[in-house]
Amino acid sequence: MLLDIFNSPLGSGAELFLLIVCILIGLGAGLSTMDIRNTLFKGNSKKK
Repeated sequence: MLLDIFNSPLGSGAELFLLIVCILIGLGAGLSTMDIRNTLFKGNSKKK
């Protein structure tokens, strides 16, 4: 079924949409991880 969707004339648009969504999710996860690390390191340096 997915192959039928991607082989349709709108397939390239759907692939582009999924690619953009995956990139945005990856960026969001990376930024969240960096924020968590910065928060944890700030908390540890204040305790010392």
